[in-house]
Amino acid sequence: MKWSLLLALTCAFSLCAQRQSKPASVQLPELPKVDTSGFQSVIRTQIENAEREARLQSRDPEAAGLLAMTLHAYQQYDRAAQAYSRASQLEPKNFDWHYLRGAVQVELGAFNRAAESFRSALRLRPHDLAADFRLAQSLASLAKWDEAATAYRRILDEHRDFAQAWYGLGRVQAAQGDHAGAAQSYSQACNLFPAYGGAHFALAAELRRLGRRAQAEEHIAEYSKNTGVEPPLDDPLFKRIHELNQGTQVYLRRGTELEKAGLLEDAIREHEAALAIDPTNQQVHVNLISLYGRTGNSGKAKQHFSTATKLNPGRPDAWYNYGVLLFQERNYEDAEKAFHQAVTVNPDYAEAHNNLGAIYEQQGRLDDAEKEFRQAIAGQPNYALAHFHLGRILVNRRQYDEAIQQFLRALQPESEQTPVYLYALAATYSRAGDREHALTYFHKARDGALARGQSQLVSSIDRDLKTLGSQP
Repeated sequence: MKWSLLLALTCAFSLCAQRQSKPASVQLPELPKVDTSGFQSVIRTQIENAEREARLQSRDPEAAGLLAMTLHAYQQYDRAAQAYSRASQLEPKNFDWHYLRGAVQVELGAFNRAAESFRSALRLRPHDLAADFRLAQSLASLAKWDEAATAYRRILDEHRDFAQAWYGLGRVQAAQGDHAGAAQSYSQACNLFPAYGGAHFALAAELRRLGRRAQAEEHIAEYSKNTGVEPPLDDPLFKRIHELNQGTQVYLRRGTELEKAGLLEDAIREHEAALAIDPTNQQVHVNLISLYGRTGNSGKAKQHFSTATKLNPGRPDAWYNYGVLLFQERNYEDAEKAFHQAVTVNPDYAEAHNNLGAIYEQQGRLDDAEKEFRQAIAGQPNYALAHFHLGRILVNRRQYDEAIQQFLRALQPESEQTPVYLYALAATYSRAGDREHALTYFHKARDGALARGQSQLVSSIDRDLKTLGSQP
């Protein structure tokens, strides 16, 4: 009996010990509490519905994940990270929750935690391009240059045509002092995606360090034409995040990006989607004046001008866009009134002053035109088109020295119109009797026109070169 009791006590102590040694279950992160009072009603309802569902289905990772993604879509990064952490603990084998948690941690500047999240995602889905890329970016943000370089090179081993990885590798090489290598990597990025503004800017900086200033200026010109443009990353999860955003800003941002890419019909569609959410958004109406005008839908453009000016009669950009539309229709009288209204509201509106000057020049009112071009330049000193127009008026008055200075200032930043400006400069030197400079700039203009396929301009230059007794 004593033995049995002893055995029973021993077993009891053993069970107690086992219970004490059993690890406690990991506590799930709480669902975030969201103050939706500052959101538009449609967004408020969307977030509240997602939060309600996540609380009702408290052990459902999909419900927690949808709440996280919805918060992510509206830049509520702290709360999104909390909800992604809950989803990833409920469903640790789901790539999406680890990856998206890393993405919001990047937004919060928590790059160490982001790197760990991306590594967790990559353990579930090795060689995922977007996760590999964001891991490399996080390592670079932590100044872990060797690890970042390894990560970028691992990407390029499998994706040689991935321009963003070449750009990222270039940044790492520059940070490590390998400026020749950085220039090569940036050059690869530019070759793969010619409109990559940031890569052109970075390449220009490296070329200057290497003493190749002329090439650097070429890339600065490309950067000027493509500021903010970068290659798109094929990221289905981020696409889902964007699709959840029912606010106007995301549509407006997408529409602006599509406009830069020349996809005007797609840009219009994004702007109209923004208006479906907020019909009183002034910027959207202002943008649509230009977009519809450029696609030839004058009626719709005028409707949006009418709405924009009813919402705010003092929007100078609405009057400016309307003036451009009227100018394209050759309704110069009303275009003049529109541009005049734009500069009345904003006296420093350089583009409106320039367009007023163009109308006055066309009407033969050269004194008024000169005044407008000079005001445009005062408001925007590097405004090449205004310098060009002012130069032409000065040539007409035989004020060649000042005209030459205006044309010289029109040459930077370089654009598609630069060969025209070079041609005007050459012709002015010729009129001023400076044959040597005239020939120099005629040849530069010809080279630029040839490179851009401007055949009519090439023919005009060839005629002038023949007149000067020079071969093209």
